[in-house]
Amino acid sequence: MAEAPAWAVEARDEAAAALEALPALTGTEEEWRFTPPADLGMNGDGATGGSATGTVELPATAGRSARLAFIDGAPAPAEVAELPDGVIVSELGEALAAHEDLVRDRLYSLAGFDDRPGALNAASWDAGTFVYVPRGVEVDLPVETVLTATGAEGRVFGRTLVIVEEGAKATVIDRYLSPDLDGAVHASTVVELLVADGGELEHVSYIGWGRGVRHQATIRAAAAKDARVRSVNVTLGGDVVRVEPTMHCRGSGADARALGLYFATGSQHFEHRVVSRHEAPQAYSNLLYKGAIQDTAHTVFFGNLVVPPGAPGTDAYQTNRNLILNE
Repeated sequence: MAEAPAWAVEARDEAAAALEALPALTGTEEEWRFTPPADLGMNGDGATGGSATGTVELPATAGRSARLAFIDGAPAPAEVAELPDGVIVSELGEALAAHEDLVRDRLYSLAGFDDRPGALNAASWDAGTFVYVPRGVEVDLPVETVLTATGAEGRVFGRTLVIVEEGAKATVIDRYLSPDLDGAVHASTVVELLVADGGELEHVSYIGWGRGVRHQATIRAAAAKDARVRSVNVTLGGDVVRVEPTMHCRGSGADARALGLYFATGSQHFEHRVVSRHEAPQAYSNLLYKGAIQDTAHTVFFGNLVVPPGAPGTDAYQTNRNLILNE
């Protein structure tokens, strides 16, 4: 990662101070009743790492406009095709200085330091992706980030910031992969998605960790007037995974959808806490999660639609469906 500018260093210090000031999580908090925070390293509990019992095969880059890859937080060579004028795909650490005018006021704007997952990630992330799509530009092929863990490190922390300006359109994929590990690795990821008036963004989070990884994932999306945001989450891998997508409808006519698919087997434990917040009138949201479980696996779903008095004409839906495949 490039040397961070002063404002970014100050933000990290502020996050570290916030983390120190926040009370430790005990598991008795309402939002933590189902997944022990210690399993995810939320109180600074260390993980040992461990050797891998296989390797990760990165998917082919065909059909991608760009791909950034990080191995245990360290960047691998980027693969970037010819992008439309003005489109930026870069490591977030590089963008802190190179694109300060775009990043400074938006980074941490949706996921800040007010809770332990947010403060922990903001103070410690190393693998980061920045995607910027200027006004009126469409990126036809997806931009992809691959974050992998080999077990050499006890933790892997990633962060993604996507900005889609007015009338622009893009698809971004965050893929999380590892082989099976004989130790434990704590993963923390935060994704911030900001879509301006009339913009369109589809974001896909694919969680395909091997055995041994425990992952806290935070996704925050904000849709402005007449913007469309689709957050698609696929959870298949990892020992313990807790995913928190929150969709903010911030302009009239906004359309924000959180769609999820999960399949838990063996002793896996998955929790999805999905929230839609209507902050403007005449907006639409849909939370739709479907899953299947097998063996002794556990899954938890929590959904919440927040509609204050200042959001008349709200059209909001929530559905969770599950299959138990044991005989």
